[in-house]
Amino acid sequence: MLPQFQTKEYATYAYRFFESRTSDVAQLWSVGWDEVYSPLYNWSGKQRKEVGKYIFQYTVSGYGMIEVDGTQYKVDAGKAFIVSTPGDYRYYLPEESENWEFIFLTLYGDEVKKCWDYIKTKFQSVIRFHPESAPIQLLAQIYKGASEKNITDPFYASSLCYRFVMELYQYVKNMDSFTEDWPESIISSILFAKNHYHEEIGPDEMAESANLSRYHFSRLFKQTTGLTPIQYLTKMRVQKAAELLNQTKYSIEEIAENVGYANANYLTKVFRKTTNITPGQYRKSNASIDELFILPK
Repeated sequence: MLPQFQTKEYATYAYRFFESRTSDVAQLWSVGWDEVYSPLYNWSGKQRKEVGKYIFQYTVSGYGMIEVDGTQYKVDAGKAFIVSTPGDYRYYLPEESENWEFIFLTLYGDEVKKCWDYIKTKFQSVIRFHPESAPIQLLAQIYKGASEKNITDPFYASSLCYRFVMELYQYVKNMDSFTEDWPESIISSILFAKNHYHEEIGPDEMAESANLSRYHFSRLFKQTTGLTPIQYLTKMRVQKAAELLNQTKYSIEEIAENVGYANANYLTKVFRKTTNITPGQYRKSNASIDELFILPK
């Protein structure tokens, strides 16, 4: 399971690699995560000084607006815009929006240009991305790598960027085949869960984030995702616990705290119920959590 948006550590990381063999293909210019509250947040593509840069900005919560070639689009939770610099566009926080939280990626290189040009000819500048789609999962991974100062090599950075480009191609190619036309309210609740699963949240908080009553939300969530809100939260927490068991030396108690459970005993109970093994047994095994997972009741 790839990293999720799980903390509130807003930052921007800029990179200036000078390896032409990577820059000509796909390279990282910047990655960041931010939340804005003021209408002073206003960027014009015509006034940006960078040339040949390609921006992907994905909304985590709240919403902003982008105007492209005279047409306005609302960019709310679960949507991203794709633009290049310079360009005839403007993105901003409208006065009626309370906040706009987003994560962005700025790339450059020939392969990036080809991808952005392809998307512009086939789709609008604003595209909905399912929260668990490969591009968004990889976007989270790139941001996490930057925040942990793990992106220091130009070839590694380029490989991440090239992979992101390929994931975008794959996603937009398959867009017509998606059968889950998820409502905006369910997208918002899933993004809320991904941000706060390590806290004491449940269906009530998810319903509130979707601006729906608990009853209507639970019915719509099950109809949309095939899981109840409790099942979805449990699956997410167990998957994250499995990731930490595999990738860290954290104690079971520490992992429980990191995934939203009160203590190690409760995590062990839930983990055993959904996988038939304990966290300790899983840590010693080579099993895949997805193969072991049993739908929680």
